[in-house]
Amino acid sequence: MILQNPNGSETYYKAFGDRNSTTLLLLHGIGANHAMWQPQIDKYIDEGYHLLLPDLFGHGRSSKLNHIDLADWHNQINWLLDHENLEKCTLIGVSMGGVIAQSFLVNHLDRIEKIVIADSFGELRTPKEKLLGFSQVIGFNLFKLLGKKMLAKGMSFTYTAPYAQAAKDYFGQVSLNVDFNQMILARKAINRIDVLGHLKDVTIPALVIVGADFGQSFIDINRKIANALPNSEFVILENSCDPSNLVNPIEFDRQVLDFLTR
Repeated sequence: MILQNPNGSETYYKAFGDRNSTTLLLLHGIGANHAMWQPQIDKYIDEGYHLLLPDLFGHGRSSKLNHIDLADWHNQINWLLDHENLEKCTLIGVSMGGVIAQSFLVNHLDRIEKIVIADSFGELRTPKEKLLGFSQVIGFNLFKLLGKKMLAKGMSFTYTAPYAQAAKDYFGQVSLNVDFNQMILARKAINRIDVLGHLKDVTIPALVIVGADFGQSFIDINRKIANALPNSEFVILENSCDPSNLVNPIEFDRQVLDFLTR
């Protein structure tokens, strides 16, 4: 479905399940689209949930923007919820989607019942954290010169573990259709996230998940999010990495669905 937004932009999204049930709004990662959630769709519908899967601005079939800020994605989420006549939802965001979820949470807390954040970050302050964000911008600029096929090849080297085959296949395909200018704008936007100081006032139930395969530094970055949220649970998934919903969907779904039923 295509939603015409008040500012003239468009949001492409898919909806599944009974809209009278609890709504899960699923936010994908950078360079991805709504199809990143394919492993979750049938399972979550079978568990009785209503799903909304948008292509975030700059991605998929949603509008490309000349400038991207976190507030643009806030608006996109609010417009989608308004269009669906929903006051609240449970927000689930992985990677870039987790950054957007946190930013939306601190600005529109009244619209969120529960939140799941996976393989993400809430600030980039230390030299190592800043390097993480800056290196991604440099990387996208480099791949802009090298081409989409080289990005797809790079994805194959990122997901070498046998259990990461689904992620390897997905990003190998989706990388051939990315817009590098939009990815650069999106990465710069999420690099500006700085919400950990605000999360301490958020008391809704929260689950923070991180895959172990990207190392201790990335685990610590995600642990900081959980430590900032007073009503949170922190889970480290073995045999997983960003995005955990694709790399280890069985364990990811087990943790998420268990959290949602509490």
